[in-house]
Amino acid sequence: MTLTTSTIMTALRKWLPAIACSLPLALAMGALFAWRNPEHPTSVAVAAMAVCSWPIIATALQVLWFDRNATNAALESGRGDVETAWFQEAAATAFWATMGGLLFLDGIGSALHLDWLAPIGLAHALVLGVGSFALSYLWLRRRDR
Repeated sequence: MTLTTSTIMTALRKWLPAIACSLPLALAMGALFAWRNPEHPTSVAVAAMAVCSWPIIATALQVLWFDRNATNAALESGRGDVETAWFQEAAATAFWATMGGLLFLDGIGSALHLDWLAPIGLAHALVLGVGSFALSYLWLRRRDR
């Protein structure tokens, strides 16, 4: 695949809603962090947390919300085994939910000074990974019956 200006603009247009919706959420995350950590300069804390959380929130919104039409179209067109498509979709959802969830929990835990959230442990990873996979898979099966 050749990377051209047209390809970049098409991808940007596809991601624009997720990028736009995630900006206020990232700024809210930065404001929450700055509010709970007054020892840091407010503008620096808001900016740093927003910059760190914005790509994570944008990716989560794109994969889990805005890009659902592509997945649904592939399932409806009958390409491949539906059971395999459900499994792959559930695995992708679980991966992004786990990565975003762990970063979110660690950010919230450190922002609010909650010791049981900030350092992330194996229990957090297992609950998020296995739980999000199971919920996603069961939801896909139930929806397509």
